Amino acid sequence: MSIFQSLARLFGNHASQVKAQPSGVSSKPAYLDSAGRRRRIDVPYLLPKDDQEIQRLDYQHYILRQALHGNIAAPLPADIQHGHILDVGCGTGRWGSEIAALYPQAQIIGLDLEDSTHMNSKPTNYQFVQGNILQRLPFNDRSMDYVHQRLLVAAIPSLKWPWVIQELIRVTKVGGWVELVEMGDGFKNEGPATQQFMNWFARLSQMRGIDMAIVSHLDLPLQQAGMINVNQQVINIPVGAWGGRLGDLLARDMLSGWPSLQPLCEEHLQVPKSAFEQIISQLSDEWNRRQTSYEVYVTYGQKVV
Repeated sequence: MSIFQSLARLFGNHASQVKAQPSGVSSKPAYLDSAGRRRRIDVPYLLPKDDQEIQRLDYQHYILRQALHGNIAAPLPADIQHGHILDVGCGTGRWGSEIAALYPQAQIIGLDLEDSTHMNSKPTNYQFVQGNILQRLPFNDRSMDYVHQRLLVAAIPSLKWPWVIQELIRVTKVGGWVELVEMGDGFKNEGPATQQFMNWFARLSQMRGIDMAIVSHLDLPLQQAGMINVNQQVINIPVGAWGGRLGDLLARDMLSGWPSLQPLCEEHLQVPKSAFEQIISQLSDEWNRRQTSYEVYVTYGQKVV
């Protein structure tokens, strides 16, 4: 059975949309900010959607894989190697392509607003589908054995989280697993520069209805939805060279991504560019001096009904 035949069974009435999805950038509204970064205006997502961000997300994937000691936390059964796996908010498709290589007999589907999977070659069992988690997922009920969602807290308004989780559960088979991997606003041993930046970030988030702190209790809506074997792990990752290679990588990732918020801080918070840049310039030394670490939350549960 080809991947398109298999997908047709998953999509039901949406099957015709699979082949029709564009492989390039979506035509949805976008604009260039004052720094020349491409942003979407039709979604609450705070970060850019451009080639520079694609490179950073790939970089971030390798950091998380090392910090979490792999790509999967949920205790998946052996027969997952023949299952259907959905990656919601797939970004560059790096996670999905690695899972496709790990389980060559499985069917892996990556879903995102735009196809940013700029890989030289995609595994034959990996398929991109365009979609928006804030809308109904284009899949049949109980069609996925494992649903993975990562780093979407900055894209989902807090009032939408219960609905989003219900959608993830809806498309999961009975006995299947839902896994959420999120970074929020949790730092340990942070200094004044980090606190100031996170204050700006929180204010920008609130303007879009986003609450970064929600990641620390995503186990509750999973339990309230009737899932069993719900587990939440908190992983502290060092930030800065003091934490060795992993800490250095995470610091580089943050110093690459955080400056992209400068135009938004200037436009919406009236933060002068010079003041923003001064805070950014203080971060690296502050992280090393205070031995700062950052919290990653991994939450998963199993569907029973």
